[in-house]
Amino acid sequence: MKLLEATLNLVKEVGEPLFLDTSRSYAYTLLAKFQDNRKLLIRVAPESEQVSKSSLKDLKLLSHYTNTSALCIVSTVGRQILQRGVIHMRDNVTFMSLATFIDVLEGKKQYYKLSRGIITATIEGERLREKRERASVSLNALASELGVSRETVYRYERGDVEAPVRVTQKLISMFGEDVIKEVKIEDKPRITLEEIKSRQIDVNTYRLAESHPDALRADRKVLLISTDVKKFEKTVELANALGVEVERAWTTSRGEKIR
Repeated sequence: MKLLEATLNLVKEVGEPLFLDTSRSYAYTLLAKFQDNRKLLIRVAPESEQVSKSSLKDLKLLSHYTNTSALCIVSTVGRQILQRGVIHMRDNVTFMSLATFIDVLEGKKQYYKLSRGIITATIEGERLREKRERASVSLNALASELGVSRETVYRYERGDVEAPVRVTQKLISMFGEDVIKEVKIEDKPRITLEEIKSRQIDVNTYRLAESHPDALRADRKVLLISTDVKKFEKTVELANALGVEVERAWTTSRGEKIR
C-alpha cells in the first residue's frame, strides 16, 4: 500500500487522477492525465509477478483500442529490487520503479534493462567503433581495459550482445554516454494479432478478463461492454475517464451472453 500511496501522491502533484479502484487486482489500478494531456493507464503492484499474463493482455487491449498509454509500477521483479534507472519488459509491457517513473516524467533518458535477473545495456556499436578508432584504442587494448575478450568487444561493436553494468559504466567514462543506446519506452505496449484474436468473441469485439467491463467493441467508436451490475458504475466511470461509451446488456450475434 505504501507504493500505491506514493504513486497517487505523485500523480496528484504532477498530473490528475481520473480513475482509481483498489478494491481488487484489476489489470489497471488508476488512470491519470499529465500536463501534456496524455492519459496513462497504470497498474501498481509490489511485485511484478503479481501482474498476471491475463491482466497484461487486458491492459494492452485497452491501451490499443482507446489510444491510451500504459505501464506498470512495481518495487520488485522476481523478488529482486527494480533499481532506479532500470526498465523491465514483460509481454511488451514496461515495468519500472516509482523513482524511474519520476525520472521518465522529467524527460530523463533510460539506458538499463533487467532481464532474467541481470541488468544490461545495449551498445551503440558503430559509434563505439568510431570513437575507439578516433582515440587510437585497439580492440585488444579496450578488451584489456574492460576485462573482457577481444571477441566480446568485437561483438559489442557489431551490436550482437548486450553489456553488463560494469562494462557500460567503463565505456561511458572512456567515450561518453552516447555509446549506450537509450531504452525506448513505448507510449502504448505492442499487442500482437495472435493476442487480439485469442480474445475475440464477436466481430470487432474482445473479451476482458481482469477489468471492470466484460468486453470492448471497437467499430466506428469504442464501447466498453458491461453485464455485471456490481461493476457497472465503475465501468461507466472508467469509460468517462477514457472518453469512450458504455453498453450495458449485450449478447453476441449468435445470441450468447458474455460470462
